[in-house]
Amino acid sequence: MDSILGGINTEDFLKDYWQKKPLVIRGAFPDFEMPFTPEELAGLACDTDAPSRIVSENGFAPNQSLGSKQWDSKQSPFTDEDFTTLPDTHWTLLVNDLERYIPELGNIIEQFRFIPDWRIDDVMVSYAPDQGSVGPHTDQYDVFLIQGQGKRRWKIITNDNYPTQLLNGPSLAILKEFEADEEYLLEAGDMIYLPPNMPHYGIAEGECFTFSVGFRAPDSTDLIQNWVDTTFTETERYSDAGRPLQSSSGEINQHDIQKLSQLMLSKIQEQQGDLSLFLGRHLTQSKGDAPVEEDSLASLSFNPKEEYQRESWLRIAFIEEKDSIHLFADGHHAKLGLDDKETIKELCENYFYGEGALQALAKNKEFKALFTLLIREGGISLTN
Repeated sequence: MDSILGGINTEDFLKDYWQKKPLVIRGAFPDFEMPFTPEELAGLACDTDAPSRIVSENGFAPNQSLGSKQWDSKQSPFTDEDFTTLPDTHWTLLVNDLERYIPELGNIIEQFRFIPDWRIDDVMVSYAPDQGSVGPHTDQYDVFLIQGQGKRRWKIITNDNYPTQLLNGPSLAILKEFEADEEYLLEAGDMIYLPPNMPHYGIAEGECFTFSVGFRAPDSTDLIQNWVDTTFTETERYSDAGRPLQSSSGEINQHDIQKLSQLMLSKIQEQQGDLSLFLGRHLTQSKGDAPVEEDSLASLSFNPKEEYQRESWLRIAFIEEKDSIHLFADGHHAKLGLDDKETIKELCENYFYGEGALQALAKNKEFKALFTLLIREGGISLTN
């Protein structure tokens, strides 16, 4: 695992680089093999629900001149015509969540599991002809950028005091001014780590593929909104029986403010004990549409004597409490005993489960129901 960090061990990386400063690793993936061609990636963007976009430095208008800097983007779904009308240079195709469609990309994710699984977001792939880019910008999350094929020149700003004004007009958050203080040319197998909010600008030098492993950084507002939406299912109305007459109808008086505040805070305190359960469900939930049971899998159930494999996109995690362990998978939950901890750890850390590997959990009805649901939704499958 340390080899992808250029000889730096993971503890030192987390202490000295993670969320602090960039790191370039030459030959991090020395034997990297491309799992698809440009045409196959375009086909995925056309034929699947993978979130995709095309970014053009010179816009999409017919006969748009090179160098016009009319940054623009198109979102999927795409048709063949969207690709046949593109110019020879200065554009990029980006496809997210590719590990859902190309399972072997799970081998890339595996290299970064020194960070907890719930923090790993997805594998995004960008293809660009010569001079293709998405412009100078920042990301609000950590990212490892792996050069899969060809060359890309990365320009970055390590100074915190950089101009933050964005270009007017484009649907992209592109920095209006960008003057790099560091520059690196990455070739196939090289990798660069960038902490959150570090301005960067990657430009293809010839045809190239770049693989991006991004990390989730939950937003406080989003967490609170999701907590309220999914947890606060029973409501309580404000009441004020016996209220005294007030002198002005326009005043919201302090007594009412205190009662309303107490109404809100008491509901929060009432649900606070289940906050860890919400977080377990929320942080393991897959992006995009919730999976539905496949008709062809509807009759399958968990059998501890079978061998199973887990899809790389399926997040499984656990939370240990004083007298129990809560297991979470793709937003679902099961409660188990502390005696099951070691087996649960193996379940979370592995992607293949041999015959009898989960036998210790078979006696738990909640686990059997959860594992059966994962089989029927396609997150777990038989190996044979």
